[in-house]
Amino acid sequence: MVGSNPRFDELKTTGKLPSPSGVALAIIDLCRKDGVNSDEIAHAVRADPALSGRIIKFANAAGHSPRRPVVSVREAIQLVGVNTVRQLVLGFSLLGQYRSGACKAFDYARYWSRSLAVAIAASAICLRVRSAPADEAFTCGLLSGVGTLALATIYPAEFAELLASCTAGPHEMARLEHERFATDHNELGAALLEDWYLPRLFVVSVFHHEAPEQARLPEGSREFVICHLLQLAAQLGDFCVARDDDRKGLVPELILAAAKVGMDQASLSKLSDEIVLQWREWGKILEVKTQEMPAFEAVSQEKAEPAALQGGLAPAQGKTGQQLTVLVVEDDRATLLLVEHLLKGLGHTVHSAQDGRSGLALAMSVRPQIIVSDWIMPGLDGVSFCKALRQTDEGQQMYFIILSALEQDDQLVEAFESGVDDYLTKPFTPRVLAARLRAGQRVIKLQEDARRDSENLRRFAAELAVANRRLQQAALTDPLTGLPNRRYGIERLEQEWAASARSQRPLTCMVVDVDQFKQVNDTYGHDSGDVVLRQVASVLRKEARAEDVICRLGGEEFLIISPDTSLMAGLALAERLRGAVAKARASNGSISHNTTVSIGVGQREPGMMRVDELIKAADNALYAAKRAGRNRVAAGPGEAVAMPQSKVG
Repeated sequence: MVGSNPRFDELKTTGKLPSPSGVALAIIDLCRKDGVNSDEIAHAVRADPALSGRIIKFANAAGHSPRRPVVSVREAIQLVGVNTVRQLVLGFSLLGQYRSGACKAFDYARYWSRSLAVAIAASAICLRVRSAPADEAFTCGLLSGVGTLALATIYPAEFAELLASCTAGPHEMARLEHERFATDHNELGAALLEDWYLPRLFVVSVFHHEAPEQARLPEGSREFVICHLLQLAAQLGDFCVARDDDRKGLVPELILAAAKVGMDQASLSKLSDEIVLQWREWGKILEVKTQEMPAFEAVSQEKAEPAALQGGLAPAQGKTGQQLTVLVVEDDRATLLLVEHLLKGLGHTVHSAQDGRSGLALAMSVRPQIIVSDWIMPGLDGVSFCKALRQTDEGQQMYFIILSALEQDDQLVEAFESGVDDYLTKPFTPRVLAARLRAGQRVIKLQEDARRDSENLRRFAAELAVANRRLQQAALTDPLTGLPNRRYGIERLEQEWAASARSQRPLTCMVVDVDQFKQVNDTYGHDSGDVVLRQVASVLRKEARAEDVICRLGGEEFLIISPDTSLMAGLALAERLRGAVAKARASNGSISHNTTVSIGVGQREPGMMRVDELIKAADNALYAAKRAGRNRVAAGPGEAVAMPQSKVG
């Protein structure tokens, strides 16, 4: 941590730590004296012509906007200030002395090229964010990696071995450095800046800038802002010196770092291009190697997944292959931009709102699968937003993650009891948010699977009901004629029997038999017999009344049920049906012939106890009609009627 560092004190006694030149040390000591004037400092600076030119160049390029170009060291010192001159002398002196060294695996040219890019980036970002003086930020950026230079200087052989064997990121490198040297580049760099009397603000920022989320700095404090600012500047430095094939993979991390200081992608793109131009111009003056590179926008169009997110959540897709829809509700713009860029980088569709009320309205409109909401917001806070959401049918299924700087048991219990599914403590890392999203995605997948299974069950039940109805209909239908079959006829007759018994209304039934049907089959074939049966069924269906029920009993027999019909009305109906059948002709190809039927009519009598007795009465009447010569109508208990031309009796 920043503060007393016994290991640094030991290294300092060796005399091997990077140190400014004698001229630079004299200027630094002079700048620290009270009452020193710009003429005295200018006189000391002019002792080093190269240093003089660099300070004049800085004064003209650092955003001080002089009315005319600065041409003298004295003017430059007056313009940028004594403190800035002291810091610039320190940085430029180190640059002049340590362009090369004994560490064979350490790329000194790349180190200074990156350091220059970081310095320019830190200065440019400060001009936009207004969080620190831009000229001081330039020096801070230039020296932000001095701890690595120090390790290469003190331990050239050992550090070369470490560089050759380790290709990991800065966090793993710092751990390995601690194991071998009992210190790391962050600790060593911060100790050097403190020893050189740089502002405490920059010492803290350099120490934490590689992992500002682990520093636990007060959110919104100057240290917090400068730390994230320097992290972005360092990533822009990496972007400048990267190979063309590697540069596109750095874009998503840059977007996330820019969001933390309140910059969107368009602002970052413009800033990056400006930094590259200044970097190349400064490189010529300081004799630092730079390179040409495409515009940020061109690189960002080919952006890859950020390395910090690898191993976290892959581009999210549900079982249906569709990306997730996420709603972010956050009143802090920097956090909102950070979460938005992270989610978009993971392939999600993102909607955003800046307070709970607009978030609730947007949730009802876009129906997101996941909601990421801040807890403390004006108007409707995150917990109240979640409560209101859970009171709607649509909001029951949305996965709710709440962001909070609070992590006390009572508050977490309140959040979960209000319907929150998960929480994330600020400040958070992209990897942790990605892991939380992955957990939410698993829950969403289970919910979708459950809904899909439920829908399938409902569909199967509906299909089964339809199939059952079809089977039931098929079981009660005669396939040849399309009429209800014997089973249906008997069940229906029992229903009408019960209704007649309750209401004391008359009930009549008829048994119809096709005359000489066996002879038709024997003479013309069974296919002609089928034609006759279908013809008779069609005539009966057409001529019967709406309330009559016509069924095929089997073979050549049909049953007709006539509710609320007396025996005389039944006989009249039977005669009409018989006559209609006799007039019709059944045709099967070239074969055409007349068909007749005999009909027996029975009526429910007071003494009858069962349906069978009614059918038996109609059946007996049918036999009487057959014995009387067929093509006739008869009524139970067996009284035959005359031929069609005769009066019914």
